[in-house]
Amino acid sequence: MIASHTRRHFASLCAAAGLSFASGSALAEQTGPGLSFELGGGVQVLPSYEGADSFAVGGYPIIKFNRLELKNGFTLGGGDGLGLGFRPSFNVRGERDAADHPELRGFNTIKTAVEIGAGLDYETQHWRVYGDLRRGVTGHDGFTGDVGAELILRPLDGLSMTAGPRLSFADAEYMNTYFGVTPAEAASSGRNAFEADGGLKSAGLGAKLRYEFGNDWGIEAAGSWDRLVGDAADSPIVATGSQDQFSARIGIFRTFNIGF
Repeated sequence: MIASHTRRHFASLCAAAGLSFASGSALAEQTGPGLSFELGGGVQVLPSYEGADSFAVGGYPIIKFNRLELKNGFTLGGGDGLGLGFRPSFNVRGERDAADHPELRGFNTIKTAVEIGAGLDYETQHWRVYGDLRRGVTGHDGFTGDVGAELILRPLDGLSMTAGPRLSFADAEYMNTYFGVTPAEAASSGRNAFEADGGLKSAGLGAKLRYEFGNDWGIEAAGSWDRLVGDAADSPIVATGSQDQFSARIGIFRTFNIGF
């Protein structure tokens, strides 16, 4: 009852603004001006910190841009999310507190980092390529990003499976925040001082299973493996952890379509 009332209230606000609110199935047939995006969230298991050999459990957001078409004919993406897509890209990295990890004794605490940026992707029925660039606004002041490619299988209506390689990059500011060892930290931890350069941070593989049901809802599950390389792999911090970083997640999302 509450969800139904919320949808009606949102639809009335859109109508008052000259917008129309449609279901996910209606979007696939919509060719006029409009915006489509997905919102949701889930649970993930990931390394306790970059370079760790232990794991932590936490939440994660789902935000995906599908389509934008303006009244002047400018279009990004398609009704089903295919084509060129420009989207916001952000990430949250949990706090790295040395008190929580005996192997980091003597290291400074790194506060929770929020990274904000943008991403581009191009998707067809059978493959996708993408790239993201983000800058830290809390926790660190560096830049980090990813590029990758995926093969796509669609064995059943509403079901898609993707898998492919990816590379992650970071500048020196980011690398020294998470992988560097300052002289003061070296003195208090017994590790060697280490200054990390920017560049390629990791290379890996990712896979995702996605199923859309009903008009608006869907679920996703994903897993990945990334191998730290370069100065990230050479860091004294990783020497007591692992170069191999594994993660998995599962979540639920809802599709929103606004015509205007």
